[in-house]
Parts: sequence; C-alpha cells; structure tokens
Amino acid sequence: MHLNCTTEQIRAIDSGTINGDYEKGYKLMNAAAQGIADAVVDAIDKKESARIAVFCGKGNNGGDGFAAARILHDNGYDVACYALCKCDDLQNEAKRAYDDYIAAGNTVIEIVDKEALPDCKKFSLVVDALLGNGLKGNPEGLYADAINCINKSHVNVIAADTPSGLDNNTGIPFSPCIDAQITVTMGFPKIGLYFYPGRSNVGRLKIQPLDYDKASIEKEKPGIYTPDVHDLYKMLPSRHAAGSKHDHGLTLLLCGSRGMSGSAALASLAAQRVGCGMTHCAVPVSIADILSVKLTETVVHSLWENEAGAVSINAIEQIHMLADGKQAMCIGPGLGHEIGTSKLVRELVRSVSLPLVLDADGLNAFKGYADELENHIGEIIITPHRGEWARLFGPLEQEPLKMINQVKTISIKFGITILLKGNPSICASPDGTVYILPFGNSALAKAGSGDVLSGCIVSLLAQDAVVRDAAILGAYLLGQAGVIASQCLSEYSVIASDVIDTIPLVIQQLIVKGRQINA
Repeated sequence: MHLNCTTEQIRAIDSGTINGDYEKGYKLMNAAAQGIADAVVDAIDKKESARIAVFCGKGNNGGDGFAAARILHDNGYDVACYALCKCDDLQNEAKRAYDDYIAAGNTVIEIVDKEALPDCKKFSLVVDALLGNGLKGNPEGLYADAINCINKSHVNVIAADTPSGLDNNTGIPFSPCIDAQITVTMGFPKIGLYFYPGRSNVGRLKIQPLDYDKASIEKEKPGIYTPDVHDLYKMLPSRHAAGSKHDHGLTLLLCGSRGMSGSAALASLAAQRVGCGMTHCAVPVSIADILSVKLTETVVHSLWENEAGAVSINAIEQIHMLADGKQAMCIGPGLGHEIGTSKLVRELVRSVSLPLVLDADGLNAFKGYADELENHIGEIIITPHRGEWARLFGPLEQEPLKMINQVKTISIKFGITILLKGNPSICASPDGTVYILPFGNSALAKAGSGDVLSGCIVSLLAQDAVVRDAAILGAYLLGQAGVIASQCLSEYSVIASDVIDTIPLVIQQLIVKGRQINA
C-alpha cells in the first residue's frame, strides 16, 4: 500500500527524517533526483537526438532539478539547465546540488526576465522543478512566465514532485499551472494529485520511494492509502482446484422492478464474471421470465410484488429462505423506492446476518432513516454516489481532505464500509483507515455502471474476501475494465455490458502482473 499525505504531513516527515542532518537531506535530494532522471530516460526514445531542458526554482524542488540534470548529463544526455533565480542566493541542499552540477563541468543559465526564456519547442522534453510542494497562490512573475512558456510549447513535461502551480491538498490548479504528462512524486503521493481538476495536470503518476524515518511517519499518522498491483493481486480470492461451486460462494441479489430488469441482469452477470460459484437473483414475479431468458447461468427466483411492480414487503420470508445457505447478498439495483419496498430493505438489514452490499435503491431506502444503518447485524458495504450520499447524510464536502474525513466519520459511526463512488473513489473502513482509489474514466459515467460494481463486490464477498478488500478490488475491476474497454470502443461508446465483458481480461492481467511481482 502506498501512503498518501497532505502538504503539511510530508513536510513534517521530511523535516523529522533530516532532523538538521545536512548530509541526510542531500541524500534524500539525490534519491529524488534519481527518480526524475529515471523517468526522463524511460520517456526518451533516442538518447542521441534528445535535448532536455530542466527548469529549476530557488528551493529544494529546484535542488532536485539540478541533481537530476547532473545525473542525466553524467549519463551522456544533452541537458540545458535554467535557473529562475540568482544561483548565488541558493541555500543548503539546493546550493550543494547546484555546486555539484557546476563542478561536473556544466553551466546553468540564469533567467532574469521574460525575454530570456528559451523556445521550449526545440527540446524533446522539459523537466519542471520550479515550485514543488506547498504553493498557496497563483505563481507570479518569472515563474508564471516560465510555466506559460512551457505549456505553450506543447512539449512533454515531467514534473518533479508536483506540477508547478498545483495545490497539493485540494487538487485545484492555480493559474498558471504546468500541464505535465508524467509527475514523479517524492516519498508519498500528495492527496491533491488524485483529485480533479488538478489530476489532469498531473498526467501519469510515478512514486519515487525515499528512505523516510519510520518514527516521523508514525508521528504524522497519515492513515490514507492507495493500493498497488501487488496489493490488488493479494486481494483476489483463492481458487480451489478440487472445489465445487459451493466452495466458491453462493450469492443472492435482490434486484429489479417493473421496467428495471436491466439492473438485475447487469449485477448478476458481473457477479458471475468475478468468480462466485452460483448467482441467485430474486426479482418481482412480473419480470422473472425476462430474467430467466436473459440470464442463462443465473438461478432466478420470483417474489411477491406490489401494485407498482416492486418487491412486496410480504416477500420477506421468501427472501429469508433464499438467503439461507448463501455467503453474501446484494440489495438495491433497480429495486425501486416504493414505500413498502424501502421498509422491506430496512427490515432485511436488521435481520440478515450475511455480508451485504447496499446500492442504489438499497441506499435510497434509508433516506430519512440513516440512523437505522446502525441496526445491521452483518457486515455492510454501501456504495453511494454523491447524490445518494447527500440524500442519506447531507451535503458532501468538496475539498478532498474534508471529504475524506467526512466519509471516515460516517464509516466509524455506523460500523460500515463505505465506497464513495467517483474519480477517485474513496473507501473508508470502520477501523478508521481510508483508501483513495484512482481507477476508471468517463466511460463509466453511464447507466448500469453502479449495478456492475455491486455485482463485482458481492461476488468477492461470497468468495470470502475481506469486506474492505471486496470494496477496493471491486472498484478496481470496474475501473480498469472501463479503461481497457475504452481503448477499443472509446469512452463515448462503452456501455455497462462492455465493461462486464472486459472484466475477465482485467482479472487475467492482474494475475499475470501479480505473479511476476512475486516471482
């Protein structure tokens, strides 16, 4: 798991690690510079013809730039280094990085006014080491001029730690802000790098590990994580070579209503694709025949329905009997929000001990009754989007850190796992741990995506996945399937069934990558 930090936390961790030790600080700077240089080497096609510009500011971010320029020059790259300050005014580690660059036989061009800025179009790639972490307002003067100059050139940019001009706590870009294709963030990612609109400025995020002091990290207690491929691979439920369908979990989905049979079908198909042994779908009697035709591999059960074509509250004993012997249950997709049906949902939450996934109308049933979520007797994952969140818990905070703390508070209060859907999604566990999940793209902004997610999660739960892992891995499978499907069909044209069809490829790729890491 990657830790994520606020601007203030990373500063405290950095300061606590260095603790006045100049040599230790310079060692960290060189490690950061190596990450920048490695990213440049990976991005360059032909070393012989490549011309690289490194723009350095006056602080430690500029020091990272000087050190990266030295590493690149030492490895035979054609590097032009520009300083937006008087180099005699540099201090501490940044001054040493500059001195070492000069001592290696290099020169630095000091930019004293706008007219002295180079034409960046002549370079193959630009390294942005201007402002770094902790900016509080719009870049001004030469810094603003340099950012505009770089952006207007449309040359690929690698940002050191963060794109210059981005607020690392809020994810909001100041004006101007570097448009990077790659950002090499140092030590731990900063929370704002994951959130739009600034995430568009970040490009592809790479993490350069730094040897931070463990006590300094523990003192800050960030508690906000993002899983990597290895973590996700370990979350996959194990398969039993000699097992039967019963060994791989039986799911029950309570879904659908008149006119909403598609939600039930999507959730059921997704559950099957994610590996559970058998899927049972309980729907109102008026749509049971439709689902029986559409879902060849699903067991479809007819339930009592009311005049609106939604599941009747009188069906509760039928549902209890169907739940017997299952390993997980999903409630909500396409269920409708008729009063009796909503009452049924609330009653099931306090009477069914299975792990439950509540989505869509399974959540809407708690509008005005959010406190009744405390009555659950089994473990619960709720998967609200922003609108569903507002209906249950009130307006959602917009600033990332406030939003994260709000979701964390509700998770702890009700003892439930929350997967707040979005890009990124936020997963909060009742133990107070929070996960930022930067998976997916706009292809998933379509009807049915939430139903697919619910099916993924309940299938993982039925296979005995840890509740937190089921939420995280389900979000990954959905998000990555959206990304891969878009590569063939475009983000415009992907629909929910395309995402389901792509899930097997996502799982296969995850298995291959996970095994390679473990090899």
